[in-house]
Amino acid sequence: MKKTIILLSVISILLAGLLSCAGTPEEKLPSDVPKFYLNPPQADDAIYGVGSARMSKLDTSRKMAVARAREDIAFQVNAVIKAAITDYAQEAGVDGGNQVISFVETISKQITNTRLKGAKTEDVYVSKDGTVFALVVYPVGEFLGDAENEFVRNEDAAFAEFKAAEAAKRLEYELNNNPPTSNPVTD
Repeated sequence: MKKTIILLSVISILLAGLLSCAGTPEEKLPSDVPKFYLNPPQADDAIYGVGSARMSKLDTSRKMAVARAREDIAFQVNAVIKAAITDYAQEAGVDGGNQVISFVETISKQITNTRLKGAKTEDVYVSKDGTVFALVVYPVGEFLGDAENEFVRNEDAAFAEFKAAEAAKRLEYELNNNPPTSNPVTD
């Protein structure tokens, strides 16, 4: 009986070791992924974005890949990131019989609101499995021009607010120091 238990224990340990080593096979990238997708071009005068999609129709795949490439650029240019981490731990018990409950949750949300006037699709590639890869380029000059126009509009608005505040101060001063008087009405 003891030999059987020992033999079963040894077999269990060996099986556990073999199963832990086996694991899951690594996901292999298709051999025909375009070079621009894994290593997008870098330039001082442009921002590059990449995207991919595999839908049931080629046209839809292309539109999605280009849209995702533009989204990639938008997040490079302007992203608001909201994140939250919840870390909870509780320990309870009596006389060394404590139990610990632990919970960790991470939530992240990225939002962008960017206008990409002048972004152009530079390259589109269809792989053997039907995945469409897109490369979109956005000239930095377009971004700087849009940012400059936005700044001018904001500067004008700020100046108008300043002038309105100054006028309100002058009115208050006049009311406090030179209160309006009325002459009695006589017939």
